[in-house]
Parts: sequence; C-alpha cells; structure tokens
Amino acid sequence: MLKPNYEQISLLVLGVSGGAGHVYDGSCSSSFLILKNDEPVALIDLGLGVIRSLNHYGYSLPDTVVITHNHTDHSGELPVVLRVEEARGRLLNIVAAAPVSERLREHRMAEHAELYQASDLANWLSPESEVETPLIDNLYITFHATRHSELCFGFVISRLSGTKKTPLIGYTGDSGCFPSLYNKISRCMVSVFDARLKGNKWHAAIEEAQPFLTEHSYIIGHGMDVQNIPEHSRMMRPGQLISIPEVD
Repeated sequence: MLKPNYEQISLLVLGVSGGAGHVYDGSCSSSFLILKNDEPVALIDLGLGVIRSLNHYGYSLPDTVVITHNHTDHSGELPVVLRVEEARGRLLNIVAAAPVSERLREHRMAEHAELYQASDLANWLSPESEVETPLIDNLYITFHATRHSELCFGFVISRLSGTKKTPLIGYTGDSGCFPSLYNKISRCMVSVFDARLKGNKWHAAIEEAQPFLTEHSYIIGHGMDVQNIPEHSRMMRPGQLISIPEVD
C-alpha cells in the first residue's frame, strides 16, 4: 500500500527507434514521458513520431520538454511543435544543457529565423552541466556529458522530499561506453542506458553497459528490432510503463 500523499512517478516509453526508423518504417524515435500520478509532467526528447505516439497512448504534451541533443531522432519535431503551441497561446519550457540549447536555438530552430527568434517560441532553460537545476514541482535535473558524435548530455532527475533528495531517473542519452557517466546514472531508482547488440564509438554495446546495470536498469536500443529479440526484461519497448519504486 502506498503511503498517504505518495507521488507515483513513472515512465511511459513512447518509442525506441533510431535516426532512420521513422523515415523508413514510421516507428517513433527514442523518447519517454515522465508521469506523476498518471499526469504527464515532462517529455524526454522530441524526435520524429513523438507527438503522434503521445496521441496514440492518450496523453497530452506537457509544458516541459527535456532535449538531450540536436540529432533528428531526439529533436526533429521541435521547430514545428513550438510554432504550433505558440500559435495556440502556449510557450513550452525547453530544458537542455547549455551547449545543446545553443545548438538547438541556432540550428534546429533556423527554419523559423526569418519570422521568429527562438526566444519568441519557447522558454529556454539552459543550465551548465553538473549543475543541479529545478525542473518542475519537487523534481530537479542535473546534466552530464556523454560520448557521442554530436554534443549530447544525459541526466539525473532527483526528487526533493522534505530535506531528503533521491535520484529517481537516470538516462545516458546517446553515448559510447563511459564509466564515469554510468556510475552516476546507475545510482538512480530507475536508470536507462543507450546500448546495442554490437556497440561502436558513439553507442555502447550491451556487454559494456552490463556491469553497471542494477535491478531497475533498462536498455533503450535505438532502432533494435525488439520483436525479434529473445525475451529480455531490460529491453525497453514502446508502450511499456515503468514505475519508480517507492522510497522512504
């Protein structure tokens, strides 16, 4: 039984596809939604197919969107979504590590440059890496650099309860094997690792991430055909709901 006033935090997996997945077969890019008592509070990454997936699962777009980096499968829908929401009278809060935020505003948002400044279409929260920053309500986010072909930052999201702060959600973002990053991510109640069956410089192999996985760790394969993989409790699948374990 949950304690009185307990806030259940959970993750809804919207997609696990890589860069070509939506273009060639219509699958949703890698993204997940953070829910508090089943209400959406933050979206993680806004690549191709994410808004459609949100609608498919019956959830609305929250006010806060976290972007890990400027690759299309993580931020491809951002310009269109910001313009549509602004036309509806809403400015979203776009949260990204400072170097990523700069790239998004200069490059990803360039298609609107003749009509709008990026600051006209969103509220940009751009903390430096390793700096804990309020995210929403009693949740805080800290970005951590990854090893990727584009500037990319994973993160830890913590919850403040009284004077106690608990690391709830860790995500590597896209990254090659990076033990110092993995140590931070694995301390969270739920941790999500980018990993493939066959790794490379920019995406770790599953066997490289394996030593850092805990009981509540998951792997997002970024395009791995999950339907043809033997049952693997750690493999994230679209539509999967992952609940954060209750803590004191």
